[in-house]
Amino acid sequence: MYLPALADHRLGRFTALCGRDGARARAVADRWGVRHAFDDWATMLDSGEIDAIVIASPNDTHHPIAMAALARSLPVLCEKPIGLDAAQGWEMAAAAARAGVTTMVPFTYRWMPTNHYVKRLIDGGYIGRPHHLNMRYHAGYARDGEYAWRFDETTAGSGILGDLGSHWLDMARWFLGEITAISAHADRFVTRAARPDGSEYRRAEDSAVIVARHDSGARSTLEVSAVCWEGTDFGQIHALDVHGTDGTLHAYNDWDNTQEVRGVRAGEPGPAMPLTIPDEIWSGAPHAPVHDTYRHIFRHTEAMTRGWVTAIVEGRTVQPDLASGARIQQLVSAALASVADGGRWQQLPAPPSDLAPR
Repeated sequence: MYLPALADHRLGRFTALCGRDGARARAVADRWGVRHAFDDWATMLDSGEIDAIVIASPNDTHHPIAMAALARSLPVLCEKPIGLDAAQGWEMAAAAARAGVTTMVPFTYRWMPTNHYVKRLIDGGYIGRPHHLNMRYHAGYARDGEYAWRFDETTAGSGILGDLGSHWLDMARWFLGEITAISAHADRFVTRAARPDGSEYRRAEDSAVIVARHDSGARSTLEVSAVCWEGTDFGQIHALDVHGTDGTLHAYNDWDNTQEVRGVRAGEPGPAMPLTIPDEIWSGAPHAPVHDTYRHIFRHTEAMTRGWVTAIVEGRTVQPDLASGARIQQLVSAALASVADGGRWQQLPAPPSDLAPR
């Protein structure tokens, strides 16, 4: 995702990369025309070869790398979830505020055309005052039961709640506003193998349902699972329904060839009819297959990584930033606490006033 994004950016390029396996890092660097390769991130930070950093390593490394980069006043793009718990997230957000640098957390799906259009329609009053949102993210990458660090609580901090739940919690906040309370249930449907060295670990959840209450009184129900069979090449689907006082919107993305938004206003006869996504939202991207849309959006528009680099050069901020990422980390932590307490509602305090995310 990241190396292709800057392959033709007019204002920035990758000058170094780092991986635990130095030979592999060198091979990747050579393939992408990156001059420097490191096997130690601290050495890379002190090399003088970078002006900003993309952190796309396992979750347990996000906090130490980000804190060290921010201490050096380097702009940071950090993968989600940004840490292992809420405390790490807010510490990172506070460090970013002190450093005064441009940060980003890549909640990718904000930029997909169906979601972008649903956001525009909600903000424009199509459904009136929202009542409730239902979102499903069904994927299949955890079905095989092999060891994966994303389901190792020591490395990842959580399983599906942090990996996919963080995306859907961000989307729910983006669509309907701040979340004030959470209830969640989670399962481990697939028996997962031991680590490659044979050692044992606490297996994280591979499926979960989150119910969120928004400060407006609206409710979101978010289902995320990595043990679903969809039968397509990409192996996942996204579905959304949102209802309000004045209408209803449905969005569906099968990650194959279908990306659509349907709507019906209160008082109109159904069923909901297709709504044409405006050309400016597509930004020249092909409408199918969906993965080609994805590639175009993140490699040829000002979405995510490319927009972050442009903002660094222009001296401005972008969203979602580390403060947004910290709030989502807090919501994930609340969901985990709810799971541990049998689904009991967890009340969320307001974010720190000096770090209030958007």
